[in-house]
Amino acid sequence: MPAETVYRCSKDQTPLVRCEFYEKEHIWVLYLMGQQTKDNRLTHTLLKDGLLAALRDVRRQWNKWVDSDEVGDGAALITSAELSSKIFSNGLDLFNALQDPYFFNECLNPVFSELLTFPIPTIAAIGGHAFAAGCTLALAHDYRVMNAQRGYLCMNEIEFGAPIPRGMLGAIQSVVKSSTLMRKIVLEGHRFPASEALDADLVDATADGQEGTLRRAWELAEHVKSRAAKNAWQVNKELVHRESLAMQYEPPRVSKL
Repeated sequence: MPAETVYRCSKDQTPLVRCEFYEKEHIWVLYLMGQQTKDNRLTHTLLKDGLLAALRDVRRQWNKWVDSDEVGDGAALITSAELSSKIFSNGLDLFNALQDPYFFNECLNPVFSELLTFPIPTIAAIGGHAFAAGCTLALAHDYRVMNAQRGYLCMNEIEFGAPIPRGMLGAIQSVVKSSTLMRKIVLEGHRFPASEALDADLVDATADGQEGTLRRAWELAEHVKSRAAKNAWQVNKELVHRESLAMQYEPPRVSKL
C-alpha cells in the first residue's frame, strides 16, 4: 500500500490534495480531491495549502535522496483529479482571484514555477475537462495523458472577455511553439478533445476512461523517471523554459469588481 498524505486548507481543514507515495517505484500521485469545489477550481487555498505544499514536500524528499545518493532509478510525479470526478480542473475561482491583486504572484504563478523547474518528470493525467487555468496547470507538466472518452482542453477566457494572465500564457508557451496553434488556443478558445489535442502535440498520449488515463500516466512515469537519476532534469528544464519562467511575475492587479 502507498503512503498517503492529505493536504488541507489551513483555515477550515477541508481536504484539498491527496498524495500517494509508492516507495518501491519512487512515484508520487497527487489527487485533486474536489472537496472545496466539486470542479477543482484553483482557489487560493487549493494552490497554496494543497498543490504548492505537496510539490515542495516532494521536492524536499528528492533533494534528500540526491544529498544521500539514494535516487535509485529516478522518480516521477503524476497529477490527477479523483477518478470519480468528470473534471480535471475548471479553472480559477475567478471572482476571488480578481479581488486579490497578489493572487497571481503569490498563489498561481508559484505553482507554475514549481512545475516548470521540478527536478523529476511530471505527468498530468487529464481524466476530464481542463478549462482555463486548469488547462494551463496541465500544460505546466512535462507530459500529459488525456481521456479519449471524455473532456476538453480549452482556454475559454475569450468567451467571457477575460485577458489571459501573463503566468498562464507562459505555461502555454512552455508547450506551444506554433503561432497558428497559439491563435487557436488563445484567440479562438478552441475546445480540443483528446484526439485533436494529441494531433496538436498538446498531450503525449490518450487512453480510454479515467482509470485507463491514470494507468497510462503511470506507465509513462515508469518509462521516463530514469531521466532524473543523474539530477540534471531541473537544470535542463530551466534552460528550456527560461522565457516561460520569466513570465511568472506580473504587476499586481487592481481589482475593478
